[in-house]
Amino acid sequence: MILFCVPFAGGGIEVFAGWQQELAPVAEVRVAELPGRGARMGDPLIDDMPSLVTDLAEQCEDLSRGAYALLGYSFGAYAAYALALRLAHTGRPPRRLFVGGSRAPFLPPRERPRHRMSDIELTAELRMMNGTTAEVLGNPELMSIYLPILRADFKIIETFPPVREPVPCPLTVFGANRDVHVPTRDLTAWTRLGDGKTEVRIHDGDHFVIRTDRSRICREVRADLALDALNPASRS
Repeated sequence: MILFCVPFAGGGIEVFAGWQQELAPVAEVRVAELPGRGARMGDPLIDDMPSLVTDLAEQCEDLSRGAYALLGYSFGAYAAYALALRLAHTGRPPRRLFVGGSRAPFLPPRERPRHRMSDIELTAELRMMNGTTAEVLGNPELMSIYLPILRADFKIIETFPPVREPVPCPLTVFGANRDVHVPTRDLTAWTRLGDGKTEVRIHDGDHFVIRTDRSRICREVRADLALDALNPASRS
């Protein structure tokens, strides 16, 4: 089975480093290559969800050849959800959707839009979130590249209109008990978008638990995918 992953805001393929080793041989891990980073460093940034989903769908052209699942974390959770709906509408629903570290997409905003913050304010926000290294935060040249990418990613989710359309597949939701940006009640609200087969898992950690508890998360994802592969009822 293929697991297509979308990273958090500002992230690239490095967010899922080590996942292939953790999930083999159950799944082949693919990571979305987003504009402005990695191999697509020179590509224009995308700052709206419809354009992002079109871009991601093009990267998924061959997924209809077999079973696949989608996974997104934080910013990536919204993107993976919107992508799941797009692919389902074309007759290619995923076997399962994993979303983590994100409030349900139909909830009203709790915080000031980050994409409208000044560079100084956004840098301070990143420092508080504890997901960007001090070396990057203290390097003006790197930040001049990184901030526009973050701002575009934040704009995508902060201008994404509320959506309540259920996904036509099992939904697994995961997050952290000390995530101040995504309270547990906002995380569990995703259950309203499942097809009746929804599970919520709370890990010990902060917003970047996907890094700090990677092995446990990967074990759970692997178990879900192995079960899906054996369950004909869940096949797309």
